[in-house]
Amino acid sequence: MRIRFLLPFLLLSALAVPALAQMQQPPEASEEELQRAQQRAEAWQAYGLRVAEALGRSDGARDLALAAVLEATARPHEGATALAADAARWRAEAATKGAGDTITLQLLVAAGMVGDDQAAAVAAARRWQVLEPGNLAPVMFQGLDAGAVLAAAAQSGRNTPDPYPLQRWAAAALRRHPPTAAEWATLGEGPRPSDEIHAAGWAASLQAILLPDYRDVLGACSGRQLATAGRAAACGPMAELLLARPQTVLDERIGLSMAREQARSATEAAALDARRRGVDWRQEQLGELAMREEGDDAAFARLLADPSIDTEDELGRRVLSAAGVATEPPAGWQAPWQRRR
Repeated sequence: MRIRFLLPFLLLSALAVPALAQMQQPPEASEEELQRAQQRAEAWQAYGLRVAEALGRSDGARDLALAAVLEATARPHEGATALAADAARWRAEAATKGAGDTITLQLLVAAGMVGDDQAAAVAAARRWQVLEPGNLAPVMFQGLDAGAVLAAAAQSGRNTPDPYPLQRWAAAALRRHPPTAAEWATLGEGPRPSDEIHAAGWAASLQAILLPDYRDVLGACSGRQLATAGRAAACGPMAELLLARPQTVLDERIGLSMAREQARSATEAAALDARRRGVDWRQEQLGELAMREEGDDAAFARLLADPSIDTEDELGRRVLSAAGVATEPPAGWQAPWQRRR
């Protein structure tokens, strides 16, 4: 079975997987294929709404927040319109009941982002920051300009978005609501996966929603803007923070880009390039692995559930090792940015 559930793991940050852009693109879809894709998308929306309604009957803050995420992702399905009032109640109750729970607040950030409610996302991110002072991660969802983000980074002691506690909890919650055989006939391809595998893949896809926007910071910390008085001194601490122990590939890539702009010697630049090359290799190999017909979806689900794994890089290394793929590039391999165009 193709490791379909590696795809959301890879695609959660477009900047983190340049190798995917180098892969051969599939031929243009036919009208029939496009129609089938549309039908599957609508089926997923309907299924997501069914699960949202079930979760919305719970008294748990996390369940209610996850229900709000699923309702928002199902828009503009007509069923989402019918649930709009319920979804507003779910978000309000989750915010009240889960005010002291990071996972609830992360889900509310996601619901606000995917539901195009920036104010709600910012409010939840601020409450998350209150629970975790000194953590840069919630700051990145508050719509701040580059100067404010850099100032916050200077006052932060860590950057820990903690994606895997959320995904593990979500997988356990979604496992209770698998698709029926009739639903899967419309939703999926091939044999219906186990409840564990299905839930793991769905939970992993939530990470694609909680994607911080680093564009303003990258612009401020590169090129001419980096020469602005005091800018290098402000950008340096954030780069160090992102590279200290990155939990996501996106954070590591942004940190590497920022640090490379400020490299003070050829030796320092070479070390950063070597680290970037390793990231590129693993992402390219994961992309190729995800496209294979043979593969072990169950292994991915098991690794996602492993509480000892708390970084995306570690999960990727474990997936590659389980598939018998080297986790470091061979001597002659060139990263996409090293190849001639």
